[in-house]
Amino acid sequence: MKKNVLWQGAFWLSIGALVSKMIGALYRIFLPRVLGDYGVGLFQMAYPLYALILAVSVNGIPTALSKQTAENLSRNDYMAAEVLASWAQLFLGLMGILMALAVELAAPWIARQVFDEPAATLSIRALAPALAFVAVEAGFRGYFQGYQEMAPTALSQVFEQISRVAVMFPLALLWLPKGTAWAAAGATLGAPAGAMVGMVFLMVMRWRRRSYALRWPVPWQALWRLVKVALPMSLSGLLFPLMFLADSLFVPRQLMQAGLSLRQATAQFGQLSGEAMPLINLTMVVGAALAVSLVPAIAEAMARNDTEAAAGRVHVAIRLIWLLGLPMAGGLIVLAHPLTRLLYGHTGATRSLQLLAIGSAVLAIQQVLGSSLQASGHGWIPVKNLLIAAVIKFVLTWRLTGIPVLGIQGAAFGTVAASFGAAWLNWRDWRRLVGARQNPWMGALWPLVGTVVMAMGVQTWMRMGWTTGLIWPVATAVGIGVVIYFLLMAMVGELNVLKSLRE
Repeated sequence: MKKNVLWQGAFWLSIGALVSKMIGALYRIFLPRVLGDYGVGLFQMAYPLYALILAVSVNGIPTALSKQTAENLSRNDYMAAEVLASWAQLFLGLMGILMALAVELAAPWIARQVFDEPAATLSIRALAPALAFVAVEAGFRGYFQGYQEMAPTALSQVFEQISRVAVMFPLALLWLPKGTAWAAAGATLGAPAGAMVGMVFLMVMRWRRRSYALRWPVPWQALWRLVKVALPMSLSGLLFPLMFLADSLFVPRQLMQAGLSLRQATAQFGQLSGEAMPLINLTMVVGAALAVSLVPAIAEAMARNDTEAAAGRVHVAIRLIWLLGLPMAGGLIVLAHPLTRLLYGHTGATRSLQLLAIGSAVLAIQQVLGSSLQASGHGWIPVKNLLIAAVIKFVLTWRLTGIPVLGIQGAAFGTVAASFGAAWLNWRDWRRLVGARQNPWMGALWPLVGTVVMAMGVQTWMRMGWTTGLIWPVATAVGIGVVIYFLLMAMVGELNVLKSLRE
């Protein structure tokens, strides 16, 4: 594998994810204006359950499939790669259909017994069909990623989001006269519509390769190995959605214990999960792309027992996250108040956004290190570390959310603390197992200095007493921040890391 293939793949995934999230930001921005905070709370209640089921059923398979495909290709066994991918995609489709039917039938019980909010039934039912489409889509993505072809995944993300936004707003507005619960369900139907479009696109891309190989006998041994590799990866992917599912279960109840009504508690949960978290996810685009791209690259390097190459790739990835993630986090902290007011029409999510931004870059590093450990054959270690982080988050969120002066900010603080804990544990184990000699935290020094200087410049700009509304000062503040930061990074030589991507 050529070294620059990894970074090219990460680049395309980053572009695809960024465009996808920017399109997705449209509904995050305008949906609260259509549904209100309560409607966003109903909309968001379905998603942690959806992510939880996906993590159990399909999220680990694409990563495991890309890993095994890369290993087969390193041995020049192309037919084994094609046969395994074809049968895996068939079984994933069957699994997705079964999961969709189960959620559809259990939706009333889930809404009533799990979320204690019967009005969420319609949203859960609307989301269920997406499970079948995403399952097949995940299999195709794992296949292409194993070949280090990231463009199909990136394009499918963009098409999926375009279709989602195109469906959700017309349905939400059409059903709004029936009530908030119906409008939230209409918005939720955008997810299965988008997943279906993404699945069809990837199916066509695979068909054009003419490489389907559903040959008998069924490769049970290879499929069983795929399941064993995918199991810890699925559990790793499961734990973060499980944390947010736990938030949707007990955070509103803790807020009610602090004196809020059910509607107020649901609205605050909507501010955290539906308004603050989407903006935080934008800062993690590069980290998520690197985490996906590193799996086949690390698997290929470890198959050759080249631990030095594996460690070097991870080191460059972490430097990239510091370089790009820290200024984005700093920008969100400084611009949180005007940004939330501009996007959502109110500033209720400001404090939660600022707290979450503190740990966003570290959370991305945790993802990269966890994926690298899995790709190197140590899949259960990230699971153990995430379990420890989950305990940290649960304890802190439970204790802090019930304090009236903190409220929903307690849940945000718990997420940040868990991110730092998981990242440190993953780095400790990666260094021990692979022998990495570089210190990842030192790479944050100059980007942190540049972020502080940039934040001071942006804050000064925003305090100039603008009377032209918020769009112009916020937009220009972002541009000024980018110029200040990258000029400083060029002066101290930090941009040299970009040159190493071509080496």
